[in-house]
Amino acid sequence: MTGRRAEILDGALAVLAAQGMRGLTHRAVDAAAALPAGSTSYYFRSRGALVAGCVRRLLERDLEQDVPEAEAAVPPAPLGDDPCGALADALSLIGVRMATVERTRTLARYELSLAAVRDADLRAELVRGGDTIRRRGAALLARAGATDPNAAADEVAAVLDGLVYTALVRGPADPDALGAWLRPVLHRVIADLPGLASPAG
Repeated sequence: MTGRRAEILDGALAVLAAQGMRGLTHRAVDAAAALPAGSTSYYFRSRGALVAGCVRRLLERDLEQDVPEAEAAVPPAPLGDDPCGALADALSLIGVRMATVERTRTLARYELSLAAVRDADLRAELVRGGDTIRRRGAALLARAGATDPNAAADEVAAVLDGLVYTALVRGPADPDALGAWLRPVLHRVIADLPGLASPAG
């Protein structure tokens, strides 16, 4: 996604992060994106269309950056000496970025996730996006040796999500300290998945 739609949706994600779902209005997005009044409503006629656009934009950003980074961490077969360590390294870096430089995107995602508990249409959009990420994650874990890659992808995603949420609420906020906290936990989870084994991390 490029151009004005991406610009508007990035502004909408910033509004979600700063003001929550209640603050997500067309006017607020125009202001956040520094666009003329009426720009957001021209491209996204309803609030529902704007919210759905935010979910699609989050998925696009994930597929542009986070997923390729994790995939690049694990070499194709034959695997290296420590695929679990490589995955833990990549996922800890992603987790640090989610809680720091991508904090706005992460907060917006959590706002949408909470709203989805009471909104079936939004929940369906988020599930579709999450399933896309999990399929890529499952393929990566299968390459690393996981015997049940779909279940493994669900478990790893849940752990990373919980760790990032905790970091946003309680810290640590320093990137180096956060990485040092994330990596051993992620390594233990990955190394404990059926079919995966690794040197101590």
